[in-house]
Amino acid sequence: MVAILVPTLLLVVALVVDGSAQLRAIARADALAAEAARAANTAVDTRNLAVRIDTAAAARTAADYLTRAGHSGQVTLVGSRAVRVTVTVTEPTTIGLLGGSVQATGTALAELGVGVRDGGLP
Repeated sequence: MVAILVPTLLLVVALVVDGSAQLRAIARADALAAEAARAANTAVDTRNLAVRIDTAAAARTAADYLTRAGHSGQVTLVGSRAVRVTVTVTEPTTIGLLGGSVQATGTALAELGVGVRDGGLP
């Protein structure tokens, strides 16, 4: 019985440890995408009386955030008021039962605007 239980328990522990790497990769990818999307919102120009949305500057800001964070990703303009950020993160596994590393992709969408949602956002 011990000959069957010990390898089975070791396999379960290995799956839990390597599975946690997958969860870390998912969390990291989602966080990076969300933060890059939030960074894109800082490109809204509120210094003038007429609030201006510069989606190109927003996309550059999001891409710069990803570069500073040390990850590559895609920043896509969605219409005239939104930026979509997609990031793929690779995490190494500890035991290697699921392979040497795991990958996860996170996506976030930033709708650019200033003020409250009353339908009249610039």
